[in-house]
Amino acid sequence: MTVLITGAAGRLGRRLTRALEADHDLVLGDITPLDDPRFRHLDVLDLAAAREAIQGCDAVAHLAMLDCLSGDMEQILDYSPGALQVHAVGTHTMLRAAMEAGVRRFVYSSSVSAVDGIAPGTFVASDCRHFSNGIYGMSKGFGEDICRMFQIRFGVSVAVLRLGNVYMPENGGAWMGNVYVEDLEKRPGSGPAPSRVHVDDVTRCIALALGATEPAYSLVHVVGADSGDQWDLEAARRLYGWEPRYSFSPDGLPHPVEA
Repeated sequence: MTVLITGAAGRLGRRLTRALEADHDLVLGDITPLDDPRFRHLDVLDLAAAREAIQGCDAVAHLAMLDCLSGDMEQILDYSPGALQVHAVGTHTMLRAAMEAGVRRFVYSSSVSAVDGIAPGTFVASDCRHFSNGIYGMSKGFGEDICRMFQIRFGVSVAVLRLGNVYMPENGGAWMGNVYVEDLEKRPGSGPAPSRVHVDDVTRCIALALGATEPAYSLVHVVGADSGDQWDLEAARRLYGWEPRYSFSPDGLPHPVEA
């Protein structure tokens, strides 16, 4: 099938491209140019651009996000309006374009940050509504609500994936919420190890979710194998046959799960 990847120039977008290109035709959408004939300039706030990019596509992997690389209060306040625009309004724009184009499947990359306001140590079920104390997680949660609305009101088939802090093996880095830590060995992440996930586990789950059209709406957690006491992993197993292949030690580094 033909898949549009939004945020295709980002770290996860590039990894997903490599994971999907052998089996699917891809359209690579981003505001950052890529030297690739499959690239389409795409601002997710621009409905006309979204309509153009999505033409002929069967599915969408919506990865577009807005980074915030500082915890400084002023920068967070400056970041907030843009985060709401990209993660909420941009998701609405892409879902509207998908609905109009008759796209069969829309996969939204949410985040475990959407529920970071829940008390530490609480088991998070797959039907848990978002509750965040930060604008990144809050805006990702709004995106979840918009996905649910488009499924209920307009019949779009949507899979929401709450991704853990994504570990990138090429440089030992990981996303901690929306802040990218370049080297966990030199600067361990502040998030707990149970919320981390290997990028290969993420791309595999996205591929499985793209290929499934039922149920018409689902929300699953995509985190490491040692996370079952904090995050509900059963929904991803049951719906997509997905199992994480990596677990994480307390220092945040991955280890393959024994067969």
